[in-house]
Amino acid sequence: MTGASGKPRLAIYWASSCGGCEVTLLNVGEQLLRLDDSFEIVFCPCLADFKLEDVRGYPDGHIDLCLFNGAIHSTENREMAHLLRRKSRILVAYGSCAHEGCVPGLANLTTTGAILEAAYRSTEFAADPQGPLPHPCTGTRKAS
Repeated sequence: MTGASGKPRLAIYWASSCGGCEVTLLNVGEQLLRLDDSFEIVFCPCLADFKLEDVRGYPDGHIDLCLFNGAIHSTENREMAHLLRRKSRILVAYGSCAHEGCVPGLANLTTTGAILEAAYRSTEFAADPQGPLPHPCTGTRKAS
């Protein structure tokens, strides 16, 4: 299966990760342009402004190959993994975070409350240690 360009369609996505796979991808510099010679890139938020709604609108199996790195650590990560698996003929999970959990996996050793406390209140870099903590759900608030 190929896109309108005659090239196979490629998606690249990261879930909860340490960032190493994205840095490595971007560090190839001009060689990254060769990717465009071989594939029609249909989703890669790390490289360009791709829209999730476009992916949702693709028919199942529309993407020939999806490279998915990072751990499944949130409902958003899980939903993206399911969506991209459904939209892709082949999905390849790669990288240490996808394989072992790595940095995102460390969150499994404690509670969400302890993580938020450490990240937003206890650290010497906290902008406002008494300020509000992030909400567990996003995207549900209506514009005022």
